[in-house]
Amino acid sequence: MAHGSVKKAQSKPPAASSTKTTKTETTKQKSNVGQEKTVVPPKQTPKYSTREKQIIWEDDNDLDIEDITFVVPIIISVIILFVFFLRKYIRWNVNCQSNNRIEGKTVIITGANTGIGRATATELARRGGRVILGCRDKLKGEAVANKIRSKTRNQDVYAYELDLGRLTSVKEFVENINRREPLLHVLINNAAYMGPRETTSDGYERNFGVNYLGHFYLTNLLTDKLKRSAPSRVINLVSDSYTKGKLDFDDLAMTNYDVYKAYGRSKLAMVIFTMELHRRLSPFIVHSFGVHPGMVCTDLLRNWPGLSGNVLRACARVFFKSPEEGCQTVVFSAVADKLRDMSGKVLENCTIYKIKNFAKEKELGTKLWIVSLQLCGLADQIPETEEDVVADNRESTANGKQQVENVGQRNEEQKKEK
Repeated sequence: MAHGSVKKAQSKPPAASSTKTTKTETTKQKSNVGQEKTVVPPKQTPKYSTREKQIIWEDDNDLDIEDITFVVPIIISVIILFVFFLRKYIRWNVNCQSNNRIEGKTVIITGANTGIGRATATELARRGGRVILGCRDKLKGEAVANKIRSKTRNQDVYAYELDLGRLTSVKEFVENINRREPLLHVLINNAAYMGPRETTSDGYERNFGVNYLGHFYLTNLLTDKLKRSAPSRVINLVSDSYTKGKLDFDDLAMTNYDVYKAYGRSKLAMVIFTMELHRRLSPFIVHSFGVHPGMVCTDLLRNWPGLSGNVLRACARVFFKSPEEGCQTVVFSAVADKLRDMSGKVLENCTIYKIKNFAKEKELGTKLWIVSLQLCGLADQIPETEEDVVADNRESTANGKQQVENVGQRNEEQKKEK
């Protein structure tokens, strides 16, 4: 019994140690469990190959077909609407508001073998006028005259040779007119040039020489006939590009040449010329009008160089007015009644077009007139002193009153004969 009890007593301590170890292990496990809860393992990104990354990127950036079918028609519709309204805005036009006929009246139109000049000649011939086409190429002019005669059934349509870039040609043209035409009621200065730097046969920059100086010389030589045919009219075609022009009388050759600025300068001269004509000829019942036809698809752009010229010509076919639309205000200025108060002004769409103040300066108009006389070889017409100018104006006014009386008498006689 004693030995057995000893053995049992000796066997108990290991049991106690085992319980301690189990307790320590459980406490360690509990502490480990707590640690596992607090410590968050780092997030591992999935590893893809380059091919897989490319596929994922393409999937993320692909547009949905439904989005494309919704957005593209909207963009196309906006573009079409923009083009439509832009074309409407540029081509907005007012037709001639007068149905007057002009039987028995003679009209000269420069540059009448194409564009606005040809459309104007056709309309005036349809209204019964005697129409003379001034064309640089006489053969083309005669072909156009034949077409107008057959189209309007008016046989009083003729073509004469006229090169505004050659002052001798202008003089020869006027001599032919004086021999064959007793009267002249309407002179329409329509011809124009726009293009790269060129000079006329007289050595002047071509835009200035053709668009303005040739017309100045032509009008000056025909002034007496216009006075004898009073009431008569001079119509100058101008452009809103005059705002880009600058008249430098010390640089008429235009050293720093630019196509658009050169054209604008010539049209600025025409605007000033129109107002100066009014001041000098209105007492003789010779009224002058400027006409801004707007953007018209004509052969004017045919000489514009480079890619910009090709783009402009393509846009002109789509957006610009037709010559028949562009000539309406010109016809209105030639045939309408009660335009006396509009003399010396510029018209657009059959109403007054506002001109910038810098183009209305009287001193500028006088200087341009004197310089133009010198360039055309008409220096003998320049008054020597300011007193001569005043005397000329007084004489013009007196003659103008006499012209009014003569016109009134003629009208009364015609009424009695009827």
